[in-house]
Amino acid sequence: MGADIYLKSKFDKNFDNVQKEIDEAETLYKVTAQHSIIDVANGEESPYDTIIIPLLEKQHSVGYFRDAYNSFSLLGNLGMSWTHEVYERLDDESMLSVENCKWLLEEINNRRIGEEVTEEPIVARLHSMFGDVSSTVELDAEKIEHLVKKKSKLANLLQDAIELKESLYCSI
Repeated sequence: MGADIYLKSKFDKNFDNVQKEIDEAETLYKVTAQHSIIDVANGEESPYDTIIIPLLEKQHSVGYFRDAYNSFSLLGNLGMSWTHEVYERLDDESMLSVENCKWLLEEINNRRIGEEVTEEPIVARLHSMFGDVSSTVELDAEKIEHLVKKKSKLANLLQDAIELKESLYCSI
């Protein structure tokens, strides 16, 4: 579970370009593959995975941002919630307007990671249903570095949307 945010003009173009690479790699793999399912079951790394997984990551590297609803949630670690503050600002087609992109950019730039932590309501409900499983993780240097990178990536996506005067599609 999480929030998936798309700047469609950039995402779609990159997605289509990389899909051509994936199609070519799959065709080449089918022709040249010597690896069997039994090899993979015996613990050998699949050459297919070593080829395709980086391409799938590349496919989602432009015009896209994902934030899971867990202790590594950027918005949660900024004291915000995708399902409250952001969801309330989406239109009927799940688009975040340019004005609301400006608002979100200002909000994330004015907040410090870990100063206030918010849990997504859906996660809180799951914890109450299945037992109080702690979802908090100490803010160590590695986690802070990860969240700083996520914050920068989201800020860049919001800035691109503002400059292009393009709303963001949000699957929240």
